[in-house]
Amino acid sequence: LQLDGDALFLQAMDDYCSRLSDVDYQGVASATAFLQSFGGEVPDVILLDIDLQPKGGLAVLERIRVRFSSDEVKVIVLATEAASEQALSHTVRLGADYFIQRPVDLVVLEKRIRQLVKYPEPGPSGELTRRQVQEICTRYFDRMGVPPHYKGYRYLMEGIWLASLHLSWLSSVTQTLYPAIGQHFEVNGSQVERAMRYALDVTWEKGNVEQLYNFFPYVSENKGKPTNSAFIAKMVDLVSLEASRGG
Repeated sequence: LQLDGDALFLQAMDDYCSRLSDVDYQGVASATAFLQSFGGEVPDVILLDIDLQPKGGLAVLERIRVRFSSDEVKVIVLATEAASEQALSHTVRLGADYFIQRPVDLVVLEKRIRQLVKYPEPGPSGELTRRQVQEICTRYFDRMGVPPHYKGYRYLMEGIWLASLHLSWLSSVTQTLYPAIGQHFEVNGSQVERAMRYALDVTWEKGNVEQLYNFFPYVSENKGKPTNSAFIAKMVDLVSLEASRGG
């Protein structure tokens, strides 16, 4: 079930899901119709437009969690802007299970949905290996201009690997992902966060601007750089997509 103010995206999702034999999809554009749909069969996953007008998706998210627990219904929040760590934490506190920014590849979105509800993917699929993730990340980092001699480079790569294994950690970066990376390198979570931020700051100052804006189209000179979590989440999606194509 999807609530989204973007009619074109609703249609794209409907077309995509119609080709999946094990997925029943319903998309609605108004919060009223969305809440009324709860009278029928309970969905496994809700895709929620956080920028929904006029009141925004957070109010709807609160209504969802009053009625359904996370064990009953998974909620994926969709946003058009780069969210701050504080905004991400707020959506998690309200009950979001996963947060993703547009534009999103529908193949990747399908993978995320299946991971959250533990649906098997149709056709053959293999588990990602650490080496595979590192090789894909290295190619993308080189194109972006992430400095390989910085500690943040290694921390980012480890974070992408861990988040690929544990998708829910993207909704708990400060509490879970940073400490897990720190444990691997024998540093604390704050050191991990600062090193990542510094590496990304340098990348946006001295890296390949054309490639960076290609990967992060919502970023502009006025909006600054993506957060650590937004960068890792985007890379997890890119790794997943590349791996599915045999990269």
